[in-house]
Amino acid sequence: MAAPQHRQNTEHSAALGIGPAAHSPADEKHAAFPAVKPAEPPKQPLISGWFHWHEPNTSKEEKRLIFKLDWFLLSYSCLCFFIKWLDSSNVTNAYVSGMSEDLGFGPGNELSWMNTFFNCGNLIGAPFANLVITVVRPRYWLPGCLMAWSFFVLGMYSCNTAHQFYALRFCCGLFESAAWPGVQWTLGCWYRKSELARRASLFVVSGVLGQMFSGYLQAALFSGMQGRGGLAAWRWLFIFDFLLSIPVAIYGFFCFPDTPERTKAFYLNEWERQRARERIEEEGRQPVGKMDWTVATRIATSWQVYAFTAGYALWSLTVGSYVMQYFTLYLKSTHRYTVPQVNNIPTAIGAVNFFFMISSGYVADKLGRRGPVCLGIGALLTFCYIILTVWNVPHGLKMAVFILCGCYGAYTPLLAGWVNEACGGDQQKRGFILGFMTSVGGAVVIPFQQYQFPSSQAPHFRQTHGWPSALAFVVALTLWTGLGIPTLQKWSERKAKRSEHDEEASARSF
Repeated sequence: MAAPQHRQNTEHSAALGIGPAAHSPADEKHAAFPAVKPAEPPKQPLISGWFHWHEPNTSKEEKRLIFKLDWFLLSYSCLCFFIKWLDSSNVTNAYVSGMSEDLGFGPGNELSWMNTFFNCGNLIGAPFANLVITVVRPRYWLPGCLMAWSFFVLGMYSCNTAHQFYALRFCCGLFESAAWPGVQWTLGCWYRKSELARRASLFVVSGVLGQMFSGYLQAALFSGMQGRGGLAAWRWLFIFDFLLSIPVAIYGFFCFPDTPERTKAFYLNEWERQRARERIEEEGRQPVGKMDWTVATRIATSWQVYAFTAGYALWSLTVGSYVMQYFTLYLKSTHRYTVPQVNNIPTAIGAVNFFFMISSGYVADKLGRRGPVCLGIGALLTFCYIILTVWNVPHGLKMAVFILCGCYGAYTPLLAGWVNEACGGDQQKRGFILGFMTSVGGAVVIPFQQYQFPSSQAPHFRQTHGWPSALAFVVALTLWTGLGIPTLQKWSERKAKRSEHDEEASARSF
């Protein structure tokens, strides 16, 4: 059944000059049939087909290939990111569930410093992790990093001082830094441009679910495990998180498919492996470049490294990724809620995050543009931060805007998909930028969080002017991603077309 389809796609690839049977330009002049120009994907009506999972006219065999990728590649990616955010959030849930009282932390900034040391690990690890993944097989590298940070999470159950937490949080951040950019890079190796935003959104949504589950798990442990085995419930949280991560790492070792060029996945047949390579080549994103000394030049002279790093840094400075933590501290400061409620209520932010990530991914894929989507989400986020800056508003309104701040999460899959699209087939440049922008985002947020959002000033941060400063960065993020990056991309495309036209004119003159 797959053989005729294989011949059909091989012939089509040869006509496009991208497959194994492709001819040189000299051969094409004498071919029996004229050379065929690469066909552009048909433009679809804006309204029809909004909820289709595949491109129109996708063959049954290719749909089966995409299904396998979604089942194995996407499922592990989501599980990995779920565990990452579960392990990133557990310190906050433990902190408000008895840890600060048991260890005598008092009114200091211990929680902020735990975040800072975690970000320091991320800062060091992310760029190098995503260069390593271009050399080491992803199915070894990513599950290996997951296993490593999980052991450091387990170690936190026995901590009795803040400095012990600082050391283990740094190690967690160092290895966790491979997860987000590494998986985003791998998704960019397999999926088309029109498929990327939705898959990237589902991947990042799994992290939101991890944040939510951490709250639910801590609430359940507080009710059922307090004092079991002579351990406080917050200590049990780290043990349970470790136990959940082990089967996910094992699953990744066996089922993650690597890249189309190197895959040995048992669930893909030979036609599917070839078609996976062709799908990317048809979009002009076939792997180019290699790991050598030219990497530095290719990266330093690209507009993408500066544009997307600035965008991610601005996103980090909105403190969006910590808004659930600040909401938790706000609820605790009101003295209106029980410990399980303080852990459970902020998970509503995750529900909003889920909605905006999925819907923004669909809209971006269908529009083929990410700028307008970033502009719309930024406008809503600006409204939320205006209310938080005012602060003296009714409790119900404050609760509502804290929850609506969950729309911030849509930016990460949008920016990651944008990088995968804009960098084409340069594997090293694409990998480095995904890691580097994560690293810089973590670097800029370290002093910002310490001086603008120290946990001792929670939840209104009046003395440090936390919310007003974050509002300024929200406005900058909205303008940069909604207008700045699209303008740069159009300029780059026009420049590339002029260069291509000049080369053709020069060739004709000879």
